[in-house]
Amino acid sequence: MNQLLDHLKNWKPVTKLFSYLVNLLSLEINAFGHKNWNHLEKISLPLLKYLKAQFFSSNILASLIENTKGNLIEISIIYDRSDDEGRLIQAIYQNCPNLNYLKLSLFNENISEFENLLINCRILNGLEIYSTHEDQINWKILFEVLMRSAPISLFKFKFIYFSIDSYLKIDLESLSLFLDNWKDRRSMLLQIFSLGDMLNVEQKRQHLLKLKDFLQKYKTKGVIKNYVTDGMGFEDFEWIQRKFLKGRLK
Repeated sequence: MNQLLDHLKNWKPVTKLFSYLVNLLSLEINAFGHKNWNHLEKISLPLLKYLKAQFFSSNILASLIENTKGNLIEISIIYDRSDDEGRLIQAIYQNCPNLNYLKLSLFNENISEFENLLINCRILNGLEIYSTHEDQINWKILFEVLMRSAPISLFKFKFIYFSIDSYLKIDLESLSLFLDNWKDRRSMLLQIFSLGDMLNVEQKRQHLLKLKDFLQKYKTKGVIKNYVTDGMGFEDFEWIQRKFLKGRLK
């Protein structure tokens, strides 16, 4: 099946093929280096539960999600900034009432729509925010939104920054306010990771030590159940990845 999907990248009648896959439960697609995926806007996959997509336009992804029937429980999508990102977030909260886990590229201009997602996806369990640009997310505003509107079911968080020329520097004061307001909720699992290497080795080491000391304080208080500050997650964090390692298409 994987080989079959590889051929789709250069084959226009995508819609016809997917018409035979209406019972598809899990789909992983990557459009990096390929632009021939517009036909996905016409695809209907009513039973789809797991979606993992990279480098598609948010408009195509929105259409794909709108053509499901409310069965999606896990979504992992990475994409670049676009004018229609708001439509994608709307498609998720209007069509995915059973959503458990979400990995999302988020940008400042759509944080208000993201708050609507938190309000409407009431059984969301895990959230991963993925960024690649230094000014992509105002973390202070994001943490305020999470404090206001995170559903009671949500307790797993990943904040990932993937850039080789800068380093994620979350304001600890804003993070502290977020964690202080979490004290009466379920203890969270938290991963904060940055690939960037703008800092020299010693600066990066000092930064990580400070972050670990900070998070350990909240683990001692019981606000955080467990945390990691590198790219190696623990079992509870491998939501999407674990399923797709077992089989790319189900």
